[in-house]
Amino acid sequence: MRQLMLTFVLLLFLTGCHVPLHPYKDYLNNSVGHIKHDAIAEQMGAPNRTVALDTGGEVWTYEYCAVGGSGVNAAAGPVPQASNCQNIILVFDKSGKLIRWHDQDLTASP
Repeated sequence: MRQLMLTFVLLLFLTGCHVPLHPYKDYLNNSVGHIKHDAIAEQMGAPNRTVALDTGGEVWTYEYCAVGGSGVNAAAGPVPQASNCQNIILVFDKSGKLIRWHDQDLTASP
């Protein structure tokens, strides 16, 4: 019975938690609506990809991977296949202000 209960708790924990691998969650949440892309680039570095929007804004994508208990920006070099990775997607309006962001899990299969 105890093993069944521990299995249930572990399963609940693993399915119910979304843990960002990157350390920028609080910074980005506090930046929405008033911080411009140049300040974000200063804090987070250059994005891995940028796309210009028809509306005049931009979408920036950062690739962030957790390797051996620490995080690395994928721009720093090759990342092992078995690492846990996320894209951090930032959307800016035409004035360069961050209007929204989200992360996207890209965990590689072994």
